[in-house]
Formats: sequence, structure tokens, C-alpha cells
Amino acid sequence: TALVFFVGIVSGHSYLAMFLTSVAIAVSAIPEGLPVALTVILAVGVERMAKRGGVVRKLIAAEALGDVTVILTDKTGTLTKAAMELSDVLPMGGTDENELIKRALINASVLIENKEDAPTTWRMSGPLMEVALVRSAALRGIYADHVKKGTHVDQTLPFSSVTKFSVSLIRERDAQKLVFFGAPDILVRHSKLDADERRGILAQIDSLARSGKRVLGVAVKDIGNARHFSLTRDLDLKDLAFEGLITFRDPVRPEARDVVRRVERAGIRTIIVTGDHIGTAQTVAREVGLPVGPDSAVEASELAGLSDERFAERLSSLSVIARVSPLDKVRILKALQKSGEIVAMTGDGVNDAPSIKEADVGIAMGSGTEVARDVADLVLLDDNFETIAAAVDEGREIMGNIRKVIVYLFSTVMDELILIGGAIVLGLALPLNALQILWVNFFSDSFPAVAFAFEKGIDGLSRRAPRTRRGARSEATALFDPLMRFLILVVGLSTSSLLLALYVALLYSGYEENLVRTFIFACFGSYTLFVAFSVRSLEKSIFTYSPFSNMYLVGGVGIGIALMAAAIYVPFLQSLLGTIALPPLWILAVILVGILNIMAIEIGKWIFRGRLL
Repeated sequence: TALVFFVGIVSGHSYLAMFLTSVAIAVSAIPEGLPVALTVILAVGVERMAKRGGVVRKLIAAEALGDVTVILTDKTGTLTKAAMELSDVLPMGGTDENELIKRALINASVLIENKEDAPTTWRMSGPLMEVALVRSAALRGIYADHVKKGTHVDQTLPFSSVTKFSVSLIRERDAQKLVFFGAPDILVRHSKLDADERRGILAQIDSLARSGKRVLGVAVKDIGNARHFSLTRDLDLKDLAFEGLITFRDPVRPEARDVVRRVERAGIRTIIVTGDHIGTAQTVAREVGLPVGPDSAVEASELAGLSDERFAERLSSLSVIARVSPLDKVRILKALQKSGEIVAMTGDGVNDAPSIKEADVGIAMGSGTEVARDVADLVLLDDNFETIAAAVDEGREIMGNIRKVIVYLFSTVMDELILIGGAIVLGLALPLNALQILWVNFFSDSFPAVAFAFEKGIDGLSRRAPRTRRGARSEATALFDPLMRFLILVVGLSTSSLLLALYVALLYSGYEENLVRTFIFACFGSYTLFVAFSVRSLEKSIFTYSPFSNMYLVGGVGIGIALMAAAIYVPFLQSLLGTIALPPLWILAVILVGILNIMAIEIGKWIFRGRLL
């Protein structure tokens, strides 16, 4: 704009006229409608997600969801119904079923709101497994409150995703005893059973887990009358007496298989990352359609000793990782990110907070802890994996609409510079004045740009693989792909050159200067309104969809046309903007220029269509 100013002064134009024009060009080079349009696009996308059960806590995360390439998810609640039901009670070592259940209830930490009602209608809060245990035990006539009142409990350590069990220190007949409830394979390995008994029980655990059941174990340890014993300081897992198994069944959500298949078609990998037994995780993976084979499922302990390079290589073939700890989750997440993946991580506990925070998109369960929800980008109100898939779809719609707005607004940024700069170089009168430039920039273009926020489902984005992977290309390059650069630069520059050529030709043909300048102003202010219908899809031909199905866009274009018509035909605005009324044939010529620009956009899409689909 500085160059235009000095060249204009040298060419004989007044200082004031060139100053105002140069400022107007500088202002128009920055699309003022862009921040508003982007904010509306993100807000509308967030509202759509909320209606589908996902609350976005950070607005920018709505756009990031569209680029996700890997989803790390737990199975309980997301892929399953989170409707745990007691299945089997398998006592061992002389313990009966009721005694085994009572041992487990000692470690249960569950709050019941309506204890006076029937157990089937209880409203409870607490860990999912413990809620299921308390309800199922009550249906058998064994109440957790009664068990705890009849047991002297000195100390309790709740379940930890690191240790995989909970433990209570109780006093029985003047002796102290530790009661464990948790991962049965861990308790068996630390028991005083002989090798054959261990192998037999571990085989039984594996068989139950591979049938889709969640298996927990109960073990005890006599510690005599140890004074000043502390669970956090003195706990020793040696020589446990293993007392039996309790199994639960959590049905897979009926829609989970279709949702996982839909996510896979979109080019997104799903990996089950769980603290459960590998057999249980494999069964759920098989039921939802994930590949399950000898090389696709491992326990986290098998990956612990691998180098970072070998670890990342191994992750590429996995669909199930079992017995993971919070540290394992963070390592898995960072390895995938380092490999160029954009990762969404789900979680619900306090220990999940670090991995949720480190993820590109952190997802917390609505039923999870407040800590997990606070660090998450997205909160699932229904804990459903389908909501994650829906959020990814919305993220892609948001990114697609952002790209459309950028093409729409940036394709005109060079118009004023070429038109006015060319006219000055050729020694002609300025084709546009400062007020005309600002009129188009502030009013005519802004309304259609905002309307792009309401585009939905026109491009079939949910079936396409993610466009970018972090590390492969910069974010700027990913956003401005070859098609966008072509439409902005080639089509935009050719349109500017066309308008300059028309201006020169019409003046040299002897037409009145005010008439020609008004015609150029009309073309300059209206051709982008025509182009808006073509930009609704950057991939599909305008002939394959209804251009007028977005009523917000129709309304925005209608407002833009009305404003341009007012600028040309309303006397007050004619005197303000320096325009005159255009005859009907000249209006037809304005429409023809708009149609030519639609054709240019469609040719650009046709050239690049094979690369996009």
C-alpha cells in the first residue's frame, strides 16, 4: 500500500485521495469478518457436540478433534454399558460363597443415597465394580453396612490403578488380618499356593476372562498382633492366602461395533488401553470388531523393557494393551505423538489426569472424577464411545468450514491492490474510492462468511482419513493445502486481472467514467456473493448438491446483494459512495462476471478432485 501511495502521488493524484485509498486497501487486506466467522464456527460446532452428549471445555479443542488419528480408550463404560452384574462366586480353600462376598465388601467404598428403598432402585456413587458388588450382595441378603459394622476395620487403602487391588487391615479375635480385593493374577502370584495350584487358578482366571467376564480375586494374610502397623509403610504381599474369585459381566454396547467400524473407515485407529486382564480386553475387542491376534494384544509389562524405538514400532500393530498403569498410559501416548499421530485419550480417574492433559485431545468421562474433568478438553456426558466418534465428525466439520471461510475471504484480498495499482500505472482514474472498498469489506462479505458456520454434512468428511499428521507437515501447510492455495492465489488473481482488464477496456471504449467505475464496484462487491455457493464444498461440484440448502447462507448472500443494490440505487448512498444507477444490461454483465468466477472455482475443484478423494 505504501508503494501504491507513492506511485499515485507521482502520477498526479492528490495526497488526501491516495492516503485514504491506501488506508482502505490496507484495511481490506485484513478480512475483518474472519475472527467473527471463526468464533461462530467454533461456537456452533461446540453446540452441536453438546446436543450429542459431549461438552467441550476448551473452544480450540473442537477444531483439534477433526485431526485425531488414534483414540486410546478404556473399555468399561465407553465400549461396554457400564452395567456390571455379579456373575460367579467361586470360593477356594474352604471359604463359602457368602464369606467370600463379605471379605470383598470390607474393601467396598460406596455411598448409597436411598438405603431404605429396594437394592434394585438404589442410587449409588463409587467405583463401578464396588457399586455392582454392593448391589448384587444386597440382592443375596448380604448388606455392606451390616458387614462393616460387624467387622473392626482399622485401616483401608482404596483400589489403585498402580497396585491393581484394594486392601483393608481388620481385627478378628484379637489378631490382625489383611484383606485384599483386586486383580486375581497379581494376588495369586503373591500367594503361598504351590506352583501347580497357581497354574491351575491362573488358567481358570484366563478362561473366565476370555469368556468376557471381569474377574476379581480375594486374598487374606494373617499378621498376628502387629502394633503400629501401617498399610502405606509396612504392606508386604508375600504368602497371601488366596480365598476365591468373583466375576462380573459388563455387556458390550449394541452400537459399539458399528461405531468402531465407522471410526476405522474415517482413518482413525482405536486402541483399548485398560487395567483389566488381557483376556477380558481381548473379548471386548473381538466383540466390537477390533483385530485380535497374537501380535495385536499385550500386557503393559511386556512393553516395559523395550527401547523407545522398538516400543513405538510395537505400538503400530497393537489394538489391546492390558494391565496398564498411569505411567504406562503417558509413555504410550508420547510414543504415538512422537510417531506423528494426533492422539485422543480417555480417562475417568485422578490417576488418568496426566495422560488426559498430555493428549492432543483429552477426554474425560462425565461419571469420572472432578480432577479428570478439569484437565480434559472434552467431557462425555454419557461415557459412550459413540459420542467420541460424533465429536470427531463435528471436529472435521468445523475444520472444513474454517477452510471454506478462509478461501471465501482471502480470495479477494489482492483485488484492490491490482485494480488500483494497475489503474495508477496505466494513468487512469482510480476505479474504486476508499468508501467503496470499506463498504464491501465491512458489510457485503461478512454475512455470508458467518453463514458457513452452519454447513453440515455436505462433504462426507466422516469417511475420509485425517488430512494431516503432526510432524509430517506444519499446521500452516496443513491448513493451506494445494487446492486452497490455488483458489486463493490463481482464481483470486485472475479475477482481479479480469476486473482491471474490463475497467481499461470499457474506458477506452468511450463509456462514461462514473458508469464504468460503478460497474466495477458492483462486480467487485457481488462476485464473491456468487462464489459463496460454490465454496460451500471445496471438493464436490456445485452441480452435485443443492446450492441453496443452507438457508443461513442464502440469507447472508441476500443481505449482501441488498446492500450492494442500496449502494447503487439509493440516492443518499449514491452521493456518499460516488455511484450512479446501473442500467439492466450492465446488471446482467455483473451477473455474468459472478458466473465466470463460479466457473473458475469449479475448474479448480475439478483439477484437484482426484487428489482429495
